[in-house]
Amino acid sequence: MARDRIAAALAAGLWTLPESGPIGLFRPRSDTDLSALPGDRLRAFVTWAPDAAGLAARGIAMAEPDAAGFAAAAVFATRARVETLGLIAAALARCRPGGAVLIDGRRGDGIDGLWRACRAALGGSDSVTLGHGRAFALDRPETLPDLVAQWATEAAPRRVAGGWLTRAGLFSADGPDPGSALLGDRLHAPLGARVADLAAGWGYLAARALAADPGIERLDLIEADANAVACARENVTDPRARFHWADATAWQGAGGYDSVLMNPPFHDGRAADPALGRAFIARAAQLLRPGGRLWLVANRQLPYEPALDAGFARHEILTAAHGFKVIRAEGPRAGPPRRGGRSRLDRPAAPARRRP
Repeated sequence: MARDRIAAALAAGLWTLPESGPIGLFRPRSDTDLSALPGDRLRAFVTWAPDAAGLAARGIAMAEPDAAGFAAAAVFATRARVETLGLIAAALARCRPGGAVLIDGRRGDGIDGLWRACRAALGGSDSVTLGHGRAFALDRPETLPDLVAQWATEAAPRRVAGGWLTRAGLFSADGPDPGSALLGDRLHAPLGARVADLAAGWGYLAARALAADPGIERLDLIEADANAVACARENVTDPRARFHWADATAWQGAGGYDSVLMNPPFHDGRAADPALGRAFIARAAQLLRPGGRLWLVANRQLPYEPALDAGFARHEILTAAHGFKVIRAEGPRAGPPRRGGRSRLDRPAAPARRRP
């Protein structure tokens, strides 16, 4: 429905596009319908690897990391209010004075509260409401108010307890989550020479593994969110670490890992989707060498046992506490992918090239 709201905002004159000049898109998804906009003028700031791949396949150009001077911009709200306000601040700062910034989002993701916050900071703004969502536009003033600068500051990377670097919008942005901490407590040497951390986030589990086992020669952190990868680079300074901006469920690498670690996501938007975790388990079985092990933490109620039975010869619950279960699985049935089969994202792409 984003296309309908964009078209309605354009038709109502709430959002006007100059006849020339680039249009910045802040955090569009791969399936966002952008057909109401001039495709050759669009430049997208994307941090999610699958979205970047999907948009590129549609011919949408990625913005240079420091790109500015946009004729207009559009922000697509995320579930995290502080993160979205930071995106709005970035869009306003990178637009030319007088350029208009459209903000689009679903009511379930807090778009109504964002509308009120923006009206309070920058003056009144009409809106269109369609498909359980809202779109509204802001004119970029000559001088941005202090509150907009505050939004940018609050959304920037910050240190939390323990000295970890995180930022709004990341999983467990306020510090290590209890599940990862529980798994970290069970990691011990030997984990093997080659280790992978799937959905590595901002690096907590990787750091725990490297500290637990000096015998690790290389640990690959695979994470789809470029903002998380950027934080992980600061949190995990061990030279044995390698960082990859990629979709973990499609990661191939060289295969033959001795251990795979993961606290896999199990939500698609707001809806719980255990299929995501099952996809991670299947990928782990493919990546491990025949004698390798999977180390997994999950919410206790998630039904991952059938996927573990399908992918591994045996598995056991090592710990069950605080609503989580730590599982170790052995004897992967799938075997590693062929060596040399590199995916398009199988490279340590610099996350700064995709961040707003």
